[in-house]
Amino acid sequence: MERLLIVYRGRGRFKPSYLLFMLPVISCLALGPAPHPAEASFPDRHQLQVQLRLEERSIAVACDIILSSRPDDHLSVHIAPRARVRSAWVAGAAAPFTFEAGELLIPLPPSRGADPVTVRFSYEAVFDDPLPNDPLSTDNPGFGVTGTIGPQGAFLLPGCGWYPRIAGRPASVLLEVAAPRGIYAVTAGRLIGHQERGDQSLSTWEIEPVVEGVALSAGPYVVESRNTGKVPVYTYLFPESAHLSARYLEAAAWHLDFHEALHGPYAFPKFAIVENFFPTGYGFPSYTLLGTTVLRLPFIPDTSLKHEVAHNWWGNGVLVARESGNWAEGLTTYVADYLREERSSAEEGLRYRRQILQEYAALAASNEDFPLSRFLGRTSPATRAVGYGKSAFVFHMIRQRIGDDRFWRSLQRLYRERLFQETSWEDLRQVFTETGAWSPAESRRFFDQWVQQAGAPRLELREVRRRQVDGGWTAEGVLAQPGSSYDLRFPLQLETDGGVEKQVIFIHGGSAAFSFRSPHRPERLVGDPEAHVLRHLAPEEVPPSVNSVKGSRSLVAVLASSAGAGVEQTFQAFLESLGQGSAPMSREDRLKPSDVEGRDVVLFGRPRPETLQWLLPSRPNGIQLSGDGFSYEGQEAEGSGDCLFGVFKDPLRKGSLTALFYPLEDTSAESVTAAVRKITHYGKYSVLTFADGANCGKAIWPVTESPLIFTFKDAP
Repeated sequence: MERLLIVYRGRGRFKPSYLLFMLPVISCLALGPAPHPAEASFPDRHQLQVQLRLEERSIAVACDIILSSRPDDHLSVHIAPRARVRSAWVAGAAAPFTFEAGELLIPLPPSRGADPVTVRFSYEAVFDDPLPNDPLSTDNPGFGVTGTIGPQGAFLLPGCGWYPRIAGRPASVLLEVAAPRGIYAVTAGRLIGHQERGDQSLSTWEIEPVVEGVALSAGPYVVESRNTGKVPVYTYLFPESAHLSARYLEAAAWHLDFHEALHGPYAFPKFAIVENFFPTGYGFPSYTLLGTTVLRLPFIPDTSLKHEVAHNWWGNGVLVARESGNWAEGLTTYVADYLREERSSAEEGLRYRRQILQEYAALAASNEDFPLSRFLGRTSPATRAVGYGKSAFVFHMIRQRIGDDRFWRSLQRLYRERLFQETSWEDLRQVFTETGAWSPAESRRFFDQWVQQAGAPRLELREVRRRQVDGGWTAEGVLAQPGSSYDLRFPLQLETDGGVEKQVIFIHGGSAAFSFRSPHRPERLVGDPEAHVLRHLAPEEVPPSVNSVKGSRSLVAVLASSAGAGVEQTFQAFLESLGQGSAPMSREDRLKPSDVEGRDVVLFGRPRPETLQWLLPSRPNGIQLSGDGFSYEGQEAEGSGDCLFGVFKDPLRKGSLTALFYPLEDTSAESVTAAVRKITHYGKYSVLTFADGANCGKAIWPVTESPLIFTFKDAP
């Protein structure tokens, strides 16, 4: 394992003048060229020297662009509108230029044959987007920050304009970043080296191809690496997190091998795990940028990291044609997050599919729903439920339709043929159709109903009956689609006293009759018991959960009369963490039953017994509360927790929800604050308990009813 300064011995394609600073280094690691499944020509060459001025929150950039062919009688370069252009030169002579609204126009001299043209310019820019101050929610992962530089380091997304972009001309880039000593820069591409020169640190990278802009991160990193034999893996962690390096290097190497075997050769020269100085969870070509809090969670190397590695095949490898919808988040979720559970066990795969259905119903299946063709990125719980969950389920249904072998071969073909090309849902449809022996008409109908329109089918069993016939029994009925019209292949399972029988019902736009013939007596009929079809769950199939509160469209916030001074601010922060910051707030002593009729309620604090009697009249799920303890479903929490959060359905209020945050007497304000900040991250759970701000118990209320479950009476 190499620490801190690493030099990669590349392919000798750089001008010597740009490598003169490569003076003595602490260590050197010689690596072979990374596998690259598609060779392409990127004739333009960008050579950038960037000075990071942390205290001034700015950068100074000198750029040489070597154009292999003339774009026109002028060169149009896009940089940050806030930039100040210092100079421009063409073929060694000073050139006039104009700069307006982020577009730098530099006139080019008359053509002199096919000789390359070198354009040089320099500019400065301040990047000081405000950072999130102790954010309550991470549902919008970017917090609106596109570019910020400060004493902690630098965070520059491609969209902030720190990097000069020429539309329609992919290029290779040699990037040298100078920063105060001990500050190292990370970006996409191949590491040439980090070194110290006087009071500065220099980081040099080769990036090819640049097809969607360049991001840049910098900080006081401890750099470590692992050579997997195929591609180097790096960690760029702050000193306080450096002890996590070995775990991340091992996990990243495993994930790279897994996805390479599944999809095809890794297309980038490295993979790096980079720590950020504010909360983020980004996946860039060849590296991921994780905020400190996320990075230190013990499960991240096995979960979220696998997702970010997979993005180097889907999203950063095969690119997204965003005007037709971002399919890459759903596919990445499927091949990383879901597939991990499925390969763990069939039960875990089923649990994950049901979880997607429940989250979709709780968060997005009302006014927050929209077609997958309109999904661009996650900005809220609802957009995540659609763009990640529903999309992943669509890929699962494709796999069910065409079979495992054809599904995975289709993805391999897609990756092989469309690497570094913008790709749409329609491009995916064509590949799955051609590889999967799927008729164009059927595949088009499938993609139209699942990608181009919002929603999902509602399904229920109707007119179910059984009767005894010669030699056995029949069970028959109708599979109905109230309010929807989808073409479906829907599995039905008949449970009999002699075993289980299965069949697939074909529905074409409406309802479909079905019939089972069995020598055994039917006992129960279940629709889609393995949850292989995306559908809109009925209310009774969705256990009340944190996500239910997030997805509520009619929430009333109630502060208990027992709450002390200053608690209202904590309650408001709690609501904001759930995405319900605009919910009307009332105090318990002013609340009347009519105020919450047909509304969902979240109650904060220890309410009076008479309030609980009409808000939770049936004591759902065996909930028991007292000043010095609580229990649910027979599980005593006294002594193991100081705060409880539960979400319950109330059948007496038309199925509305009641959520209760209940601290025990004498629970400290610090413990309450720590607990309420964490609840939003436990979206699927119905009940949570906390002790000193740490989660110590969680459960999901069981689902016992469904319109797709029919139990036959004792009589035939």
